[in-house]
Amino acid sequence: MTIIADSHRAWTVDALDAFVDSLDARIQRLLSEIKITPVWQAVTAPDADPGLIRLVMREVYLEIYSYQPHVISATIAIIGRMPKAEARMISRMLIHQAEEADHGEMALRDYIALGGDEKFARSRRISPESFAVASVWWGLWHMEDPFAYLGALYPFEGLTPIVSQLARAAIKPKGFPGNALEYIDFHAEEDIKHANLVRKLLKYAVKNYPTAAESIRHGMEYFLAVYPIPVWMAAYGRALCAQESGG
Repeated sequence: MTIIADSHRAWTVDALDAFVDSLDARIQRLLSEIKITPVWQAVTAPDADPGLIRLVMREVYLEIYSYQPHVISATIAIIGRMPKAEARMISRMLIHQAEEADHGEMALRDYIALGGDEKFARSRRISPESFAVASVWWGLWHMEDPFAYLGALYPFEGLTPIVSQLARAAIKPKGFPGNALEYIDFHAEEDIKHANLVRKLLKYAVKNYPTAAESIRHGMEYFLAVYPIPVWMAAYGRALCAQESGG
């Protein structure tokens, strides 16, 4: 069997679909890894402690608030490196990021609803795990082909609605406060639309730019090396400490 490199492949409709399917398969493998982590079990297990669920989610929201502004700034910079002839593509990318711009504040509202301290959240140093997340996005801007951006973006948009729906189904029956579900409720629905948008952008990029497929694959792996498991496990560790100290 002859293996054709991505950069020399004739990207038919079927080939483009197969490429995106391979990215979806990677996300499904990641989901399987997530489901066996202690943090996921602490939130979704049938016998999960409602008090610990609140503490874990509070700390997860704090992480989201911490990295999200940096991600937005970096992604806008990356989009600025896209081929300038692609005005329509650039416009769609920028509109998408504009829609994401306040999601850190959305997570902060949920953090506060779970008893988090707004002053602390706004003044604390970013955690090492969220620093790593932010650093990947700035690294993509500084060191990589801009199309790697789409590879890193796809798990954000493709994984988030899946885990949001699963988490919501697990925590709502346990009395999780409705006023602390803004972020989860929004992303359980809206990110389905965003994932579809990113799929279209992926296919367009791969079809029209020979090196984009390889860049996209690398971009995804760069991001998955630091997200979501390391970030969520850091939140889980703090939640356990808070539980032990009564807060």
